[in-house]
Amino acid sequence: KAIPEACCQRELQSREGMFVNKEECLKGNERFQNRQGCYTVILNSFETYVYLAGALAIGVLAIELFAMIFAMCLFRGIQ
Repeated sequence: KAIPEACCQRELQSREGMFVNKEECLKGNERFQNRQGCYTVILNSFETYVYLAGALAIGVLAIELFAMIFAMCLFRGIQ
């Protein structure tokens, strides 16, 4: 049963990262193989940044709210 090279663990989670132990992985040693699927890895990375995206959205919302209040105050000052 051959193990594809893409299933071997790398030091960095990227295509350019060095293999942890390529020879042992290709021999079938499960300790050096990736067991997570692509969907799980993508979902985990998305969950990492979802709070950052939410905080950024709340910050933009606050700025827009203050700009709207300032515009209404300016409008009342003109009248």
